[in-house]
Amino acid sequence: MKNRKLFKKIDIKIPRRITGGIVLCVFLLLLVAVGIAVAVVFILQNNLPVDEEDLTTLYILVLAGVSLVLGVALSYFLSLIVVNKTKPYVEALRRVADCDFSTRVEEGEILGDKSVSEGFNKMVEQLASVETLREDFVSEFSHEFKTPIVSIAGFAKLLKDPTLSQEERDEYLDVIIDESNRLVGLSESVLMLSRLDSQTIVKEMYSWDEQIRQSVLLLQKQCQQNNVSVEVELPKIDAYGCKKLNSQVWVNLLSNAIKFSTNGGVVKVVATEQNGCVQVSVSDNGVGMDEETQKNIFNKFFQGDKSHSVSGNGLGLPIVKKICDLLGGEIDVHSTLGQGSTFTVTLPTK
Repeated sequence: MKNRKLFKKIDIKIPRRITGGIVLCVFLLLLVAVGIAVAVVFILQNNLPVDEEDLTTLYILVLAGVSLVLGVALSYFLSLIVVNKTKPYVEALRRVADCDFSTRVEEGEILGDKSVSEGFNKMVEQLASVETLREDFVSEFSHEFKTPIVSIAGFAKLLKDPTLSQEERDEYLDVIIDESNRLVGLSESVLMLSRLDSQTIVKEMYSWDEQIRQSVLLLQKQCQQNNVSVEVELPKIDAYGCKKLNSQVWVNLLSNAIKFSTNGGVVKVVATEQNGCVQVSVSDNGVGMDEETQKNIFNKFFQGDKSHSVSGNGLGLPIVKKICDLLGGEIDVHSTLGQGSTFTVTLPTK
């Protein structure tokens, strides 16, 4: 109690751990001192002869005891230093665990290394960006999902009107069917994006040019509906690639080009192979894009057509970008407003 009052008077705050360490060291020193004293008293009381060898042994025991005390004290205070250095990180980790991604630690050294604080702050920044992306994705997905559902519900209510003509009923039913297909497409695209995060990349030798031709044939119905023709310039390309994911790339790019082409337009597909890569360009002579649209075209749910006159869910190109990233490739876009767009995909074959 007296010591505590003294510390308060001189305004010195000593942490309990340090106080405990001091007490422990004093206790061990007292044990050593008591041991030595008992040994000396025992020798004196029994008049035991003490030669130089015995004194040497006693000195060794005393040094061993003092070394033990000093070793314990040093270890204890070193552990306190480590604990005090890491305490801010422990508290910061608890805040991060509670989803507080604004948490940062002051840049400092832990055991002479600054990389820990830098790595921690970088980790939290990345977690914050991931959380932001997740929240934005949920918000955008909810909005995109809600729009067709509201439309379906509205036209379904209109169908209950007994005075509707057959032509009006057919028109409303067509809207419901289109919006239902839109929901299906949106769900499939979102599932595709989620699966890509855990997609296993398996490469095999196959004909890339034949796969692109098959993708063109797959979209013949869409070409007819939009009155668009597709011209291909494909040399023989047999190379290693992820056949399943590559197919998704071609179909999405071709479908997008056909969709935004003008009536009677032409979509051109050109492929080349060089330096261990296959480069495929898909060009259209459609509406084109401004610079702002080109910057955001690979963002989820982004649609350059603000009027939504062209159907789509804004996930086709983000899927293509995700696949290219997974395969170690890249995708570029060059577009001029009113003249068309060219998407160029470069994928490695090794």
